[in-house]
Amino acid sequence: MEWMIVSLLGAGCLLILVSLLQKDSAKEVEKQVENVSIQLMQEMYQLRKKVSLLEEEHMLSTPVHKAEDTMDEQSMSRDYVLSLHEEGLSVADIAGMTQYSEEEIENILAND
Repeated sequence: MEWMIVSLLGAGCLLILVSLLQKDSAKEVEKQVENVSIQLMQEMYQLRKKVSLLEEEHMLSTPVHKAEDTMDEQSMSRDYVLSLHEEGLSVADIAGMTQYSEEEIENILAND
């Protein structure tokens, strides 16, 4: 019985020693995962650059004004005309600074 306890204790110590000396495979896996994530990040960066270039090319090849854009531009230019008028500029001065005629500016100011 004593020799059984001593042999089990010895086997336990031997297994502990073997486990401490054994190469840590988790560190290897962590390094591999890190390398893969770095590669993925580099590929994603390159893809984003390519997509942005394609978007720029697409924007250059398509017409600049769409119906929604013209509505936004009209409201923005209307606000611009109103702000210039509030600054005290005359209708003729505003017409010289914008693409509108004096009549159009007077209509914008009348509708305000």
